[in-house]
Amino acid sequence: MIAWGCARDIQVALAPAVVEHEFGDPTMYSVLVERRAASTFLALVVLAAAPAIGAQSATTLTQPSNTKEFGLDAGALLGLGDRSSFQLTLPAARARVGFFLSNNSRWSIEPAAGLAYTKVEDVPYQFNYNLEVGALYHFSPPANLTSATRARVAYLRPFVGLAGVVSGGDDGGSDNQFSAGAGYGIKIPLRSGLAFRMEANAGYGFDNDAFRLGAFAGISWFGRSIIPTRR
Repeated sequence: MIAWGCARDIQVALAPAVVEHEFGDPTMYSVLVERRAASTFLALVVLAAAPAIGAQSATTLTQPSNTKEFGLDAGALLGLGDRSSFQLTLPAARARVGFFLSNNSRWSIEPAAGLAYTKVEDVPYQFNYNLEVGALYHFSPPANLTSATRARVAYLRPFVGLAGVVSGGDDGGSDNQFSAGAGYGIKIPLRSGLAFRMEANAGYGFDNDAFRLGAFAGISWFGRSIIPTRR
């Protein structure tokens, strides 16, 4: 140990002279020492970061397939035509199921249905139906609804619908009407997997050539997490 220490002291002491002999400038020794220390530090940083970088590159974002949004809505409908009408249905005018595309897509396909059956004694029955299919485009990622920092998500919903009535009895029959329109709404997160939803919409009925204005307010429950997960 003593011999090694002496040799080390001699090496350190002679280093400036050696540098001066080779480069003609004793200050080059300190410059070389600083560069060597910086290189060593940089190498240690790279080695420490390599496993994390490799793990991140191997990580992929996945999402459960067929993520669903279940919901019930109360509704109001104002018909504008030769004979105007107003309808208010509480607590639920329709049920809906939205099917999100994979990987936290901003698009979802949503069928909805409202059904009513009425039968009074000595009076023929009456069956009313209102069927719709909409395509929702979300203006921000739907995962914002259920993430740790939950946020509102606005959407646009173009739709087509078929509404009609079927009645029984000797004078019974059926009638229906095809319609199309669009709605603008917002989903407000309440808690994990649960959101409040409001929408205003406008449509056109092709049978009676009349416009209509509508509004929905309801609750949405997400059957599976719509937050992309890492694996």
